[in-house]
Amino acid sequence: MSTGTTTSTTTATNRSLRGRVAVALATAALLGGGLAMAPGANASVQAPAADSCTQSWSVSSGQGYANGWWCNYDTKVTGTVHDTKSDGRCPFVRGKLTNGGHVDNNWAGPKGDSSPVTLKAPSGTSFSSLTMSYIVC
Repeated sequence: MSTGTTTSTTTATNRSLRGRVAVALATAALLGGGLAMAPGANASVQAPAADSCTQSWSVSSGQGYANGWWCNYDTKVTGTVHDTKSDGRCPFVRGKLTNGGHVDNNWAGPKGDSSPVTLKAPSGTSFSSLTMSYIVC
């Protein structure tokens, strides 16, 4: 009977080892490394930096409202725009740029709909203000 116990223990150990190896491989695959080891000291690939969103914003009009965050020294704007009125007009957020241009977000509509706001300023410029506008929808 000790052989049966030993076989059972060995099987459990093998299953446990296989489980640990499977978890390690899955973790490595999720981290993008497969079976690769840690990169060398001179590797230049870095994880993207998280957005730094420090100040909130809010705009509204007769068609709806929007709110969110200024990010990355005003080079990115995030948030949500909401359509609050059944009037055939769908609101969107317009970011005015320091170089005189603008960037528009997707519109929300019809009434009750919302749409995420993600505006990114072109390289070398930033947002100076936000306004709400609308399209006929």
